[in-house]
Formats: sequence, structure tokens, C-alpha cells
Amino acid sequence: MKRAAVVTYTIAWLAVVGLVTLAAPPFVAVITTSAHPLPTKENAPEVAPGPTVTPTPDPDRVIWLGEDEPVKVSDLPNGCTTYSKIEIFGVNTHTSDAGPFYGRLIGEPQDRGSSQGATGTVNRDAAGNIVSYTAAPGDDTWSIGARLCTNRYWIGRYNHIGSDRGDHTLQPGETVVVRPDMKVEWVPGT
Repeated sequence: MKRAAVVTYTIAWLAVVGLVTLAAPPFVAVITTSAHPLPTKENAPEVAPGPTVTPTPDPDRVIWLGEDEPVKVSDLPNGCTTYSKIEIFGVNTHTSDAGPFYGRLIGEPQDRGSSQGATGTVNRDAAGNIVSYTAAPGDDTWSIGARLCTNRYWIGRYNHIGSDRGDHTLQPGETVVVRPDMKVEWVPGT
């Protein structure tokens, strides 16, 4: 076969393949839509809604509250999904007793509502953040820490009061800081 004939047949073959390719999608669509129509709002089957699933917290998840202080979710007080603590730090870090000292909140407290030993008032700032707690009769730092999902030891230490169970019962109206103001210097207790 001559070279010109081969080129002519090749071009003709490519043209036919191109035309078939262009025509095939509408032809296939006609066949599939007539055999199996696509679902629409009108012909879609009714599906019953499934139950709403509330995710359960992973008990092995760890919340980090600063250097070397991990807290496993399984160790949190019942009902807490977050945890927080007050951290006391010195500005001059060259020596262990260097001051001045300040406090800051790591994490977010969560008010779980009134409970035995923590029936007082949770005080919030204009943005709705928990900043302090005003005690009712019989309130103690242990129960306040559990109510606010925060570390009770550090509430007691920062506020210069006891932090062990039954160690310090607050006087009615006594206020403890939960979210320190980092502009206010903290002075160690004597």
C-alpha cells in the first residue's frame, strides 16, 4: 500500500473513532436512564432517620496542663469534658525562687453546676469566662475544683488556702480566684 493511502485510512479511522466517542455518552445515558432512572426528590424512597449518636469521650485521651502534667480523660471528675489549672510562674527563671511571680490559667474551667461542698456562685467576666468563685456555707476547695473541672490543689495554693479534702472550708462570701490576672503579681504565702 502506498504511503498516501495509509495516511488517508488512518485519518479516516481516527475521524470515525472520534465521532463514535462523541456520540456514545448521550446514547449510553439514554439506555441507562430508561433502564434505571436516577433518584429524584419525587421518586426517592423514604428513609427513616437514624438515632442521634453522642460521641463518647475517649478515656485514654490526654489533656496537657503544662510541662509534665498530663491528665487522662478517664481521671477527670464525672461530667468534665475539659480540665484546667492555675500555673504559678516566676519571671526570672534563672533560680528556682526567682520572682516576681504571676499566675495564669491553663485550659478552661467548666461549671458543672451546684453540688455538695460547691453551692456558691461562679463569677464570670464580660466575655463569659469563669474568673472566680464566691463561697456559700460549707463550700471547700476540693468540691469547687470538681465542680469547675479544675485542679483543686492549684486553686488552694494560688489563693493561699488548703487544697486537700476537708483541709479548708471557705467562709460564706469568701472569693477564690480561678482565672488569675497575669498583670497582678502573686506573692507566696508564709
